[in-house]
Amino acid sequence: MNLSSISKKKSKEENDERGNSNPYLFFKAKKKIIILILIAASIVVSLISLGMGAYSMSVWKVIETLLFNNDSVSGVVIWDIRLPRIFAAVIVGSALAISGSVMQCILRNPLASPYTLGISNAAAFGAAMSIAASYMSWFNETWLEDALNSIYGMSSFAFLFSMLTVGIIVILSKKSEFAPESIILAGVAMGSIFGAALSSLQYFVDSETLQAIVFWQFGDLSKATWSDLSLVLIFLLFITSFFIYHRLDYNSIEAGSDIAKSLGVDTQRLTILSMLFASVLAAICVAMAGIIGFVGLLGPHLMRRLIGGDYRQLLPASMVMGSLILLLSDAIGRIPFESPIPVGIITSLLGGPMFLYILVKKDWRGRK
Repeated sequence: MNLSSISKKKSKEENDERGNSNPYLFFKAKKKIIILILIAASIVVSLISLGMGAYSMSVWKVIETLLFNNDSVSGVVIWDIRLPRIFAAVIVGSALAISGSVMQCILRNPLASPYTLGISNAAAFGAAMSIAASYMSWFNETWLEDALNSIYGMSSFAFLFSMLTVGIIVILSKKSEFAPESIILAGVAMGSIFGAALSSLQYFVDSETLQAIVFWQFGDLSKATWSDLSLVLIFLLFITSFFIYHRLDYNSIEAGSDIAKSLGVDTQRLTILSMLFASVLAAICVAMAGIIGFVGLLGPHLMRRLIGGDYRQLLPASMVMGSLILLLSDAIGRIPFESPIPVGIITSLLGGPMFLYILVKKDWRGRK
């Protein structure tokens, strides 16, 4: 064999080796590019949204105000009114999306999310109880009135009832050894119960209390304050760290409970802790922004279609997608009318068709 033949053979082998590795490298790079595009889209939507409203501003004016803040009207409008709303969309969207992604994994059901499991309804009932109590004559002009009507009071009540729901779901599903179908059915039942309880509460309260509960229940980001956001952000960072730390365990569970156990994953403990932390995030988000449905369902499903089911990328990607969905929904709700449509209504309009699509496709039967 001459030198030319050896050189050609070596070149062919190198090309074959590159060809075999290229699909993996391309897919890995594709995931990063998609996430970066979503982050860029979120920034663009945020800048456009900051300029929307009765006091409209161009994108360049918004950027100028953000970079060189002053005491002008535009500075007050952006920093005190609109920017907290944008951060609320980012934080709440991220929290609901990562909660939904984790729930879909540990329950092995694509329909799982804080909203579909009834956790949001339970948290909403608790927050509504806090609002109703703050309007009682016993607490008028006392510190309890402000405490019950604050995010701390509503978060406490929302957390209490969401934990009650999770506890009942776990107890009911324990009889079937944490079968995903049992947990889903138990969650649907609890959501129905607390939905009826919330309606009953609205029926018996006075008109002023009813108005406050109904307006909050729609799902609204406009009342978020910097102090509220800091509280939610602390919980989000802590719980997200827990989820990211267990990302490989979630990959193992996705492959099957038996495989996860053979790799040393305590599936029952991880299921309970994951449900607990996801419920905490849902409760705090409900207390701050009201009921915002389907973000925890839409975000993870869209990202699975785009980047696959590896939880090393899926968890952060779902957070970015959840933020983008909520930012877009909030912006859409502010376009057609002078009075903005609550973001919870927009997400339900987007999520409903998606929910039906999943049911028609019957993805839960085809999951491995």
